[in-house]
This record gives sequence, C-alpha cells and structure tokens, in this order.
Amino acid sequence: MKKGILLYVLIIICFGCHRTTNTDEKKDINLQNNALNIDTSLEDTPEVKGDFTIYEHDLSMYNEKYFMSITPRIDSAKNKYETNILLTQKIDTIFNKVINIDSLGKTILKHKIFEDSTEHFKIATEYELRKVVYHGVRTNDLYFEADIASETRQKNLKILFQISYLNKGETGKLFVNGFNEKGFGPNAGEIENERNRKVKKATNTI
Repeated sequence: MKKGILLYVLIIICFGCHRTTNTDEKKDINLQNNALNIDTSLEDTPEVKGDFTIYEHDLSMYNEKYFMSITPRIDSAKNKYETNILLTQKIDTIFNKVINIDSLGKTILKHKIFEDSTEHFKIATEYELRKVVYHGVRTNDLYFEADIASETRQKNLKILFQISYLNKGETGKLFVNGFNEKGFGPNAGEIENERNRKVKKATNTI
C-alpha cells in the first residue's frame, strides 16, 4: 500500500514538472516572437531625414511687429517630414500652416509651374521634404525656400513658395513660385542676427 502511494506521488511530481517545463518553454517562445515582431516593425519603418532645427523670427512689416516660428516634425501616420509655420501678432494667430511634400507638389501641378518638365509630376511621389527656411517678405506675402530630395533619382531641388499674411480672404494661402537646383539667393531667415534664432532640434511626431 505504501509503495502504491509513493509511486502515485512520484507520478504527480513528474507530471507537474513536465507541465512547468512546457509552460516555461511556451513563455520563452512567446517572448522571442514578441521580440522578433518588435524588431521587424522597427526595420519596416524607414528613417525620416531632414533638418529638425526650430527657427524663430521677429519680423517687422508695415511698422507692425510679428513673431514667426518654423517647426519641423514627423507625421507619424505617413512617416514623413513636414513643417509647421506659425505667424502671430501679439496674441492673434495670423496663420498656422503645415507644409509637406504633398501640399507643395499639388500646388505645382494645380498652377502648372513646369520649370523643369521632367520633374514636376514626380515631386509629390518621388521626392521628400528636407527643410523649410524663411526667405524674405514682399508686399503682403512671406516667402520661403524648401529643400527637397529624391534618393531614387539622386537629385536635390529647391522650391520657392509664398504664404499670404495680409490680404483679406487670402491669408494663409500657399502658392509655389518655382523650383530649380540652384536655389533663389540668400535666405533672410539664415542670416545670423538678433531677429533670427535657432532654438533646438525638434523630433516630435503628430
């Protein structure tokens, strides 16, 4: 009788050890699978390239003072570089404009800005936005220069665009003036003085 009880106890212990081992093995496999999934998701997300410096500018136009910030960021939904341009006067927001490669490309097509006939159709699909800087002001419009690049075509272009800040009904409207490889001259926002400031690197996503 005692031998039978002892044998029964040994069987129970062995069975319990076997279940524990199987459970631990399953946990290890699940952890490995989770790690592989994380690594795969990271590998599938390409690096977003671009200048992530925040630019701040104190502007004076028609004897009125304005503040403008150019803040680059990553659109997490599309994993693409874009820039937010905010213009304020005291406590009032004049415009708050998001600039990305889609808005620039669509504007070029809409207004038939075909300075380089081989490139204009490819800007929204084969190029990526890399940087936006303040170029200057003329009458009622602020001008900006954008750097775009195509890794597949190994080509870089400059785009000059403007945003209206004073015209009623036109405030915040984007219009592209042209694009080329050389650029459009010195950018007022990159001149080192007390009115232009480089604040920090912005890497936040939306």
